[in-house]
Amino acid sequence: MRSGVLHTNRNPDNMQLERRTSRKRRVLCERPGAGFQLERRTFLFALAASAWTVAGAQTITGRVTSVIDAEVLPGANVFWLGTSIGAATDVNGAFTIASPGQWPATLITSFVGYKPDTLVLRGAPSTTLQIKLRWAVEMGPVEIVDRVSGTRLDSRSITSTEIIGQKELKRAACCDLSESFETNATVDVNYSDAISGTKTIRMLGLDGRYAQISMENLPFIRGLSTSYGLTLVPGTWIKDINLSKGIGTAVNGPNAMTGQIDLCLLDPLSEPPVFVNLYGNSQGRMEANVHLAQKTGANSGNLLLLHGNLFQQDMDQNNDGFMDAPRTRRFNVMDRWMRRTERGMSQLAVRYVVDERIGGQTAMSMGDPEHAHHAADPYTVDIRNEMVDVFGKQGFIFKKDPSKSVGIMFAARRHDAASRFGRRDYTGLQESFYASAVYQMLVGKGSDQLKAGLSFQYDGFDEAFMDSSFARIERMPGVFAEYTLQRNGLTVVGGLRADANSYYGNTVSPRIHVKYDFGPLTHMRLSAGHGFRSANPLVENATVLASSRRVVTEGRLGMERSWNFGASFLHKFKWLDRKWAFGVDLYRTEFLSQIVTDLDRDPRTVAFYMLDGRSFANSLLTDVQVEITRSIDLKLSHRWYDVRTTYDGVLRERPFTPQHRGMVSVAYEDPKDHWRFDVTLNIFGEGRIPGTEASPEAFRMPARSPAYSTVHAQLTRIIGTWEVYLGGENITSTLQHQQIIAPHDPFGPYFDASMIWGPTNKAMIYAGVRFQIDRKKNNEKTEP
Repeated sequence: MRSGVLHTNRNPDNMQLERRTSRKRRVLCERPGAGFQLERRTFLFALAASAWTVAGAQTITGRVTSVIDAEVLPGANVFWLGTSIGAATDVNGAFTIASPGQWPATLITSFVGYKPDTLVLRGAPSTTLQIKLRWAVEMGPVEIVDRVSGTRLDSRSITSTEIIGQKELKRAACCDLSESFETNATVDVNYSDAISGTKTIRMLGLDGRYAQISMENLPFIRGLSTSYGLTLVPGTWIKDINLSKGIGTAVNGPNAMTGQIDLCLLDPLSEPPVFVNLYGNSQGRMEANVHLAQKTGANSGNLLLLHGNLFQQDMDQNNDGFMDAPRTRRFNVMDRWMRRTERGMSQLAVRYVVDERIGGQTAMSMGDPEHAHHAADPYTVDIRNEMVDVFGKQGFIFKKDPSKSVGIMFAARRHDAASRFGRRDYTGLQESFYASAVYQMLVGKGSDQLKAGLSFQYDGFDEAFMDSSFARIERMPGVFAEYTLQRNGLTVVGGLRADANSYYGNTVSPRIHVKYDFGPLTHMRLSAGHGFRSANPLVENATVLASSRRVVTEGRLGMERSWNFGASFLHKFKWLDRKWAFGVDLYRTEFLSQIVTDLDRDPRTVAFYMLDGRSFANSLLTDVQVEITRSIDLKLSHRWYDVRTTYDGVLRERPFTPQHRGMVSVAYEDPKDHWRFDVTLNIFGEGRIPGTEASPEAFRMPARSPAYSTVHAQLTRIIGTWEVYLGGENITSTLQHQQIIAPHDPFGPYFDASMIWGPTNKAMIYAGVRFQIDRKKNNEKTEP
């Protein structure tokens, strides 16, 4: 991944200009110093002004794309040779640059991995420039393969990355981040327990806490939000999700032990003035999303994002006397301001969210003789999360040397969490601050890069569970450097981080990524690196609250550390007159230290202790994407996991982790884009369930969960700026019938609602409508 700093290239060697119209959009997160909004293309000048004066006052616009596949190149560098006048392309590959002041002039264009390009202009062009760059490695004739769906396997990133675009996100039912991976097999999402509505994810066979979940490269879902954060990010706020597998780069932080899920927010400068999404489902859940965008200047804009969620039903589909999901009220608001100029980019955002959930035993169950003895003191789940975020970025391109730049970003958070599960109470307060500064420059002839910077992370935690309290403060300054070397299709990125944690001690994390391009459409990647994280076991494990298990902590719990090794291969080609993409990834995560959550010692105990033995995760990921026709796309995915941890001296299979995971997804879109339809089949293999043999027979669960499958489908009708959609989740009503052990005795010693391996809800039908006011049409109506 590229850091949040831009650069330009002054090397004029081997440069050519080609003019073609780009047909495809490249999706990237907005980063400090990246992207510029187009200015007005022409100006009226008095006839008396001299020709030289007119030329000096003009701005020149253009677009930079790849000659291989017409893909736009955001972040490409454009500047006038022999001057300090430069610019960078925005997310659409477009740029605006000031006139050089005199003619003829030489325009230089460069982008990492491509040959630099030069164009000699004798005067200001009257039309938008169309600049095509060639790969640094020239190959023979190839078949051009475009993306086949809303999910694209990225060819250019140094890490093996899937980019989930808005088209793919719309295929999800709605309306939060945890529901955005229903058509993606790399990330598995499931409920953490049967009563709280909390969802967890797995990546490369391991819990989502080992993946770094960031928002435009700022740490985002971490600490107390690890458990509830996935449901507190509305899906409509997200433009794209960059899903990087394996160890992250040194610049992007220390916590990407198995990968990085980077959320790219909507751009205030390109969003329509009004967007509305209304949603409702057969279970009684209703959601509303409203986006309001406004220009605040020639190069700046503001975007107000509003989200509301309401669910007030006592739903008990498996008749165990407990609500399958808690009654929920949620309000979420974010205001994001952004400004782009020729010398940099600025942005500032503020977010507030409050989430309240009430669940537990249903009112109807109190009339059941088996539950009647709890009528005066029912088992109640009461959860409240309140969070405030402030984050911002500032990028600077050096005025006298556009090949150098600096990016600065920060994020601050206050998170209040409180929950009650029966007679178990938990409260938590997290106050965090993060800041980093990254310097970037081109080296040599412009093909190499150097990035270096500083970071600082502050976390203050104050937690209380039952009659115990826990508090700690972590201050972690860090320094990092990363060098990118490019030679004849070979790219090597070597990085090193050194972080000093005031609570856990110092850590040095080396990382290396290697990418070799056999051609423009065939790539191999290798990676290795060390990562670490500090854990919060009380909030990261549902068993602590959603069960009667006695909580045991043995010894001092330390930082979790691991090595990750990976290899991947990606090939795009044309076969049987169809466009294909084939990718295979192999990863191994080896833990050096880990907090073990032991549910096997005793069915009435959950024990936390530091790893004493081996713990590892092997994963093999295979993806095939094919464009069956111009209207029908097919995705096939298979995941194989071998995840094992040492529990009390015995190396065991990690519980609730199926060894096999498959997905088949078909998407249809008519040529006029009036209808869209998709259906997704998810297949899950069997997995191990923690041992319950020591419990009485009535309170036991089987040793392994069965294999099962789920089906999701959606139909969308597009009418101008309106979209009406109808869909269903888990259409086959696959259900884990025994979700709670001892549901009739929730205060007894065997009660456990955390043994979840499959779906907790039956088939759900949903419908909704999206509407937007297009900016261009709105402008046409208001302009004289």
